[in-house]
Amino acid sequence: MSPEGLAFAPVLLPLLGAAIVFLAKAFFRGRGAVIVEYTGVFTGLYLPWLALIFLFPVVINGSAVTGVIGHWNSGVGISYRFDGLAWMVNVLGYTLGGAAWLHSLSSGPKGPSFSAIFLIQTAALGATIMTADLFNLFVSLEVLGISSYILVSSSEKPGAALASFSYLMVSSTAMVFFLLGLFGLYRITGSLSYEGIAAGLGHLDGNALATAVISLSLLVGAIAIRVAVMPLYGWLPDAHALAPHAVSAVLSGVLIKTPLFALSRILILFPIGKEAGQLMSYAGAATALLAVIIALSQKDVKRLLAYHSISQIGYIVCTWGAAVAVGIGTKAGTLLMAAAFLHALFHAVFKGLLFLSIGSSVDAAGERDVYKLRGAVSILKRSGDKAAIAFFGFLVGALSISAIPPFNGFTSKTAMTYLLKYYGQYGSVLYWILTIAGAGTAASFIKLSRIYWPDKEKISTVFPERTDSGPVLPGVIAIIFLSVLCILGGIFTPLIFKTVTALLSGKSLTMGDGYSFFSTGNLLKSLYTAGAGALVFLLATGNAGSALLKKVRERPRSFQGLFVSYALAAAAMAGWLLYHAAP
Repeated sequence: MSPEGLAFAPVLLPLLGAAIVFLAKAFFRGRGAVIVEYTGVFTGLYLPWLALIFLFPVVINGSAVTGVIGHWNSGVGISYRFDGLAWMVNVLGYTLGGAAWLHSLSSGPKGPSFSAIFLIQTAALGATIMTADLFNLFVSLEVLGISSYILVSSSEKPGAALASFSYLMVSSTAMVFFLLGLFGLYRITGSLSYEGIAAGLGHLDGNALATAVISLSLLVGAIAIRVAVMPLYGWLPDAHALAPHAVSAVLSGVLIKTPLFALSRILILFPIGKEAGQLMSYAGAATALLAVIIALSQKDVKRLLAYHSISQIGYIVCTWGAAVAVGIGTKAGTLLMAAAFLHALFHAVFKGLLFLSIGSSVDAAGERDVYKLRGAVSILKRSGDKAAIAFFGFLVGALSISAIPPFNGFTSKTAMTYLLKYYGQYGSVLYWILTIAGAGTAASFIKLSRIYWPDKEKISTVFPERTDSGPVLPGVIAIIFLSVLCILGGIFTPLIFKTVTALLSGKSLTMGDGYSFFSTGNLLKSLYTAGAGALVFLLATGNAGSALLKKVRERPRSFQGLFVSYALAAAAMAGWLLYHAAP
C-alpha cells in the first residue's frame, strides 16, 4: 500500500473496528459477541501499529504525506498532513490506548458500547493531529470531546454524569469561540487550510491585523481549555477523578496533549505566533507550580492524580511554548519541542500507570480517601492480585513522576529544565519554577504512598473483598507493560530523544556534546529535589500546613468562574498579541 493509503490507517482502522464492535452488539450474543467485539478492538487498537511501522521510514527524514482528500481544491477540500509529529502523537495514543482498554477488562465498564466509543475517540485523536485545515480540526476536536463526555459518564460513580456535563458545557462553549476565531480568519484570508491562511496572513495591516490577532486569541483560548492550562483547568479534576480508570488514563495521558501539538501547526502560520507561544510558556510554568500545590491539598486519591495531570501538562506547555517562541524550525526550537514531546510521551506512560494501579487499589479497598486508606498491599492480595502488581506499578509510576533516576520522568524533566535554562526567555526563572514544582510532586507522592503503608494505627475500615467479575490478569498485564516502559524509557532516553528530533526536523540532534542525562550534577539535583519534597511533606502534615492545604482544597469553584476565566484568558492573549504586533 502507498504511504498515502497507510497515512489514513490510524483514523480509518479504529472506525472500522468500531463498526465491527457495533455488529457484535446488534447481531451476536454470548461468546460470539465477545469474539466479534475483540476482533473489532484488535482491528482498531492494535492493527494500526503495522501502518505506523511502515510509515516510520517515510517520516523519519523530515518528509510528510500531504494532500487533499478526493483531490479537491485545498480551499474547500479536507487537507491532511501526516508527518513526524503526527506519527509520534499516534504512537502516544495507541501505546496508552491499548494498555488502558486491556485494563478495562479487569476494572471498569466493559462491553461493545464502551469499546466502540473508545475506538471512535482513538480515531478522532488521529484525525486531530493529521488535519491541515481549521474546519476539520474543529470537527475532530468535537468528535474527540463528545466521545470523551460519553466515556466519562459511563462510570457508575456518583457525580460522574454531572462531571461529564460540566466538561461538555465548558468545552462546547469554548468551541463556539473557536468557530468565531475560525470565521474571523476565513473572512480576512478567504481560506481555512493552513497553507491558504499562511499565504493570506502575509500582508495584513490595520483592521485586518486586529481581526487576525483576536481570531488567534479565540483559537488559542479554546484549545487551552482542552489542554487545561491555568486558569482554564476547572473542568478537568472532576472529569478525570470520576471517570473509569482506563478513561482517566487516556484523558490524562493523551487527550489533553493532542490539541496542544495540533495548535503548534496553527501558531507557526502567524507572524505573531512566537509571541503567543511565549505567553503560553509563562502560563505553563505557573500551571506546573500552582497545580502541584492544589494536588498536595487533596484527600481523594484520583483527584490528587488529576491535579498532577494539570501540573505535568504545565511542564509540557512551558517547554512547548518556549519552542514556539524561539522558532520550531531552529535548532533550539527543535530541541525544546523534542523535550516537550518526550515528556508528553513519558507522562502518558507513567500517569496512565498511576491511574491504573491506583484505580485497582481503591477498587479493591472500596475507599479513596488518602487519610483513611491504609494497608492497600494486603487488600490487593486478598482481592486476587496475589503479587500486589498494582503496588509495584504505583511504585514505578511514583518514582517516574517524581523524577527519580533511572526512570523516564527523570530524563524528560532533566531535558526540559536544562533546555529551558539555556534557550528559553527568562529561562533561569522557568528552570527554578519547574524545579520547585518537582519538589511539590515528590511531596504529593510521599503523601499518596501512605495508602500502601501497613495499617498499624487501624485507620482504615474493614474493606470488602473484590466484587468485580472481571479477570485480574488483563489489568496485571497492562500495569506490567507500562512499568517496563517507564524503566526502558529512562534507560534509552538518548536514543529516543535523537529519534524524536529526527522526526521533527529530519536531523538527529543531541542535548549537546558530552552531555549525559545521568551526570553527577543531574543525579545530585534529583537527590536534592527529593529531599526538598520530603521536607515539604513534613511541613504539609503539620498543623499550620494542614490548615492551609484545607483552605486550598475547599476553595469555592463554579461554572461562572470557568467562563470568566476563559474571557480573561482570551482578553489577556489578545492584549499581549496586540501589544507585540503594534509597529
